[in-house]
Amino acid sequence: MMRSHGFTLLEVLVAVAIFALLGMAAYSGLDAVLKARARLDDENHQWRAVALFWTRLGRDLSAFVERPARLRGSAPQAAFLGEPVAMGEYAAQLELTRLGAADGGNAPPERVAYRLRGGKVEWLRWPALDSGPRAMPDVAVLLERVAALEFSYRDSAGVWNTRWPPAANLGHPTAVKVVLRLESGEALTRWYAY
Repeated sequence: MMRSHGFTLLEVLVAVAIFALLGMAAYSGLDAVLKARARLDDENHQWRAVALFWTRLGRDLSAFVERPARLRGSAPQAAFLGEPVAMGEYAAQLELTRLGAADGGNAPPERVAYRLRGGKVEWLRWPALDSGPRAMPDVAVLLERVAALEFSYRDSAGVWNTRWPPAANLGHPTAVKVVLRLESGEALTRWYAY
């Protein structure tokens, strides 16, 4: 009698089932790796943006110059202003006059500001220190997913204030403390001294 060589239907079904399970496991593993990579890329982007925020803020604070400004046709404003909360369309938490060119060129001084609006840290730059009533600042988003941005200013007596200038002091602070709280829970603090 001749025996047939091959697989029975049951053996084929078991082999297909094992192959399907291996395929599902491989797909699940690949999916987990791709999700982890996307999450790491997102976190890397966020921390890079945090580093760029600190760099820009440090440059602006170190380039501070004692020059009042007339923005949008207003009365002269102090060269350095700080408010706990930005109230208004073009209001900011920190506003200052800085040297115009970061590379040491002869650009005129410029007015820059920082504020937290809708979970985003925004950087504002006015086209001129003494501008007309229709001049609007350029607004750039520096950082997203921010829960809080807090500035404190130390006066010459060593007292910290949440508003600058305090009532009796029109100069610039001796130090600035910045607390940045991310929506993910991290709180980062930096101090800048003059």
